Amino acid sequence: MATTFLHIARFDPRGLVAAWTDTTGRDELVASIVVAVGSALLFVALGGLWFVANVRFTPVWSALAIAAVAGVLAVFYCTVRFRPVFATTLGFVLALQLGSLFGAATGYLVYSAGAAFPLVDGDLYMIDRALGFDWAAMLHWFADYPALVRLTRFAYDQAGPQVGVILLALLLVCQNVRLMKFVTAQFLALVIVHSVAIFLPAVGAYGYLGLTGADHPGMVLTSEGHTVAQVMQLRTGELFDLARAPMMGLITFPSFHTVMALHSAWALWPVRALRWPAVAFNILVWVGTLLHGSHHLTDTVAGAVVAVLCIYAAHRLCALVQPWLFGRAEKTHSPRST
Repeated sequence: MATTFLHIARFDPRGLVAAWTDTTGRDELVASIVVAVGSALLFVALGGLWFVANVRFTPVWSALAIAAVAGVLAVFYCTVRFRPVFATTLGFVLALQLGSLFGAATGYLVYSAGAAFPLVDGDLYMIDRALGFDWAAMLHWFADYPALVRLTRFAYDQAGPQVGVILLALLLVCQNVRLMKFVTAQFLALVIVHSVAIFLPAVGAYGYLGLTGADHPGMVLTSEGHTVAQVMQLRTGELFDLARAPMMGLITFPSFHTVMALHSAWALWPVRALRWPAVAFNILVWVGTLLHGSHHLTDTVAGAVVAVLCIYAAHRLCALVQPWLFGRAEKTHSPRST
């Protein structure tokens, strides 16, 4: 796989536009956009849990309107006037807007729909101990390193926003297809993570151990069991009104933060200037996932498995859809776009 160096000092808008057009094949890009949008729609389908979950909320339907406009324009720039950078950006916006229709609310639907299934924290904690990992001991160890606590908290909280960096960086180095495969892998992982959480619900190590702020004085964690009360309320079967509660990420097993960390490092790997900074930053995200997300180690192992499988699935789906859309005879290769 070819790698690319980000030449900030030689930034040339016209040259970049020409490069975007010359180095990205229409068949490869269009196939990846179709797969990315399809994976986002698959995630939206989880909204069907709305009909069986006892949760009241109103989706942001304006996202659907934005998605519709982005979809029309993406089709235009994929067909009538092929402009890879516009097509890629609009495909990215289309997929994200589709996903935002339910977004974080899907976690609430999942825990309500899966209320009859027992919490698996006890099993996850036992697996951790069998692996030699003790969450409480980890917490005690971090008490001596306040700077590391703050650093991992920053990384954990910025795991999602780094998607903006990925978008800009991959567009600049003409890695349009990789960006769409990143989107595909993310949405496929969301589907898997939420589906698993229906049958294997958990509250996280912090809640399982019954910890409070008094157990780590002077150490401020992002989670600190804030989601436990909401999870337990959802499991009672009573109506949960999202309009009256702060929306938070509830899913514990598998860990989606771990998925984001691995996918982000993979997405930025071809950008030589960002390769190792991305790896280092996302290692901090993983550590922060354990500490600030109160995840069991097993959660992160499961998240890593999901992340790898979804990257592979993104490649395979694009390879299957491309000849279906364009036929094998017209297939072209762009060494810089994969």
